[in-house]
Amino acid sequence: MSRSNTSKSKMRLRFPNIILLLCGLILLIFLFDFLWRNIISPTVPGDTEGIVTADGTFSASDSEETSPEDASADSEDNENPQDMTEASEEPTEDPFSQVITLSQSQIHNGPLILVSGTCPFLGTTNFVDFSSNTNSNVKPRDTALKINPEMAQPISDLFDGYCHDNGYVNLQIYSTSEIYTGSDSLYTNELTERVTGYSFDIGLITSTGKVVAYLTKRNEWMFNNCWNYGFIVRYPDTKTGTTGVGFMPHHFRYVGLPHSLIMKEKDMCLEEYLQFLTSYTQNSPLKYDTDDRSYSIFYVPAESSGDTNITIPKDAVYTVSGNNTDGFIITLDNAKSGSPDNTGSEPSSENPADASVPESTSEPVIDSGNTTG
Repeated sequence: MSRSNTSKSKMRLRFPNIILLLCGLILLIFLFDFLWRNIISPTVPGDTEGIVTADGTFSASDSEETSPEDASADSEDNENPQDMTEASEEPTEDPFSQVITLSQSQIHNGPLILVSGTCPFLGTTNFVDFSSNTNSNVKPRDTALKINPEMAQPISDLFDGYCHDNGYVNLQIYSTSEIYTGSDSLYTNELTERVTGYSFDIGLITSTGKVVAYLTKRNEWMFNNCWNYGFIVRYPDTKTGTTGVGFMPHHFRYVGLPHSLIMKEKDMCLEEYLQFLTSYTQNSPLKYDTDDRSYSIFYVPAESSGDTNITIPKDAVYTVSGNNTDGFIITLDNAKSGSPDNTGSEPSSENPADASVPESTSEPVIDSGNTTG
């Protein structure tokens, strides 16, 4: 009896200990799990949910906090590297410049083209005549005479200036794109540059209305003032070795402003001037100022084939002329501050014109067959 009671007493004592031991073990398991998840290893291997990964490295400025929107945009960029490459290769349009495209044919057109026996004219012609001329100061021998339309207004301004300074016009436009070959012709100069329509000959109208030639004598007003209107004496007596043509005091050529003024100041014929301009580039242009305008002039060699592209300031006022050999002359024209934006003002002259002379004192008509050129 006593042994049985002792056994039951021992069993009652062991059972609670087992329960306590199990509870302690369970607590240890939960504690270990808590420590593992939150302290020892905060992420479970294989569980990538909520983890953000990215390739590449960060610069010092990249350590700043990035918003979710920025992170999303960065993620999209990384997923499409090809799109990034294509976007970076697109040219950025310069809002302050423009591109002008010049064709090979334009090399042979413009008021500065050099046409001679060794440099034939390869350009195009689209002439006008004097039939619609309403300026009484412009006196063509025949209204059918043809000129390049680019010269129409300048030649009118030229003879207006002549009349303004002298009170009358005693000059006749005798020949332009072609030489008159009649039996009474004053000149027989078969010049290759006539075909351009940029040149003309003058004759002197005497007091009786007869027209006589300028062969040795020259019109002083024209020689001193034609430059102010864009014209030059094409074949002066001091440049025969360069031009290959003898003195022609009656023959004038349109080259445009400010080129005529520069040629006058530097005592250059057209051949010399075009060679002179080849040393001026777009990055280092020739600068020339008048009272109301500022010019930048430079030479651009033509591409060996195809078009030639030139970048100039946006909205720039410019003119382009070929040289008829290998390139272009670009002239940028800017009005000075406070000056009217035009070039049509009449410059003052320096010398009076030839008076309307009687036949007895006018230069006699010389046999045109003896003229040079």
